[in-house]
Amino acid sequence: MSMAASDARGAASEPAFVQQPEKYWDRLFAPGGHAAMITTVDGEGRVNAASYATCVRIVHKPVQIAFTTSQAGDTGRNVAETGQFVVNLPSFERDILEKVRIVGLPFARGVNELEKAGLTALPSTLVKAPRIAECHRHFECEVVWTKEWLNRMMVVGNVVAASVRADCVDHKGYIVWERIKPVAFCGAPYVNMFAAGYETMAVGLPYDGPEAQAADQSVRRMFEDM
Repeated sequence: MSMAASDARGAASEPAFVQQPEKYWDRLFAPGGHAAMITTVDGEGRVNAASYATCVRIVHKPVQIAFTTSQAGDTGRNVAETGQFVVNLPSFERDILEKVRIVGLPFARGVNELEKAGLTALPSTLVKAPRIAECHRHFECEVVWTKEWLNRMMVVGNVVAASVRADCVDHKGYIVWERIKPVAFCGAPYVNMFAAGYETMAVGLPYDGPEAQAADQSVRRMFEDM
C-alpha cells in the first residue's frame, strides 16, 4: 500500500464534525450543567483556553449558555475585548479530562493553554476563537451580557453555531449518550474528581391531574416546530 493510500484511509477513518441546525442546539447541550473548556482570543488574536465547572444552558429559544469566571482572568478580559467565546464539552474519558486539568492551570497571560495540554485548535465557523478538536461538542457564542459581583463575572452568550462529531447524534439531532459521555466536575473541594452524566432513565409521571396535561401541552408547543 502506498503512503498516499495509507494517509487517505487514515483520514477517511477519522470521524467528521457536522454542523447542527438551530432547532437541534438545545438537544445537543445536555445535561444542563457541564465541565467545559472555554476558548477565547484577545484583541491581538492570541488564543486562551480555561476550564470551568459552572457552564450551563439557561435559555431554550434562543439557546443561550452562561458561565462564571474571574474578573481578573484572561477569559473575562478576552470576552470584554471581543464579545465572543466557544464552549467545548469534553467526554468522560481519562485522557481528555487530564487535559482539562492542564488547561485549568494558572498560566501567564499570552500562553496558549491548548499547546500546553496537547490539544488541537479547530477553526470555528462564525467566531474568532477556535474549537477544540478533541471535544465532541462545540458551541460558538456571542456575548449577550455580563454581570460583575464580588470578584466574579457571569457571562451569558447567544449560541450562533454548534457542531458535534457525526457519530455522536442520531438523524434527529438527539445525543447518542454512550458516545457523547457528558461529564460534570465535582467541584473545587474535590480537586480532581469528575462525574459521568450519561446513564439515562425514562421516568413516568404517576399523576393524572390537570397540571400534568397542561405541562405536557406546554412542552409540546415549545418544540412543535422542531
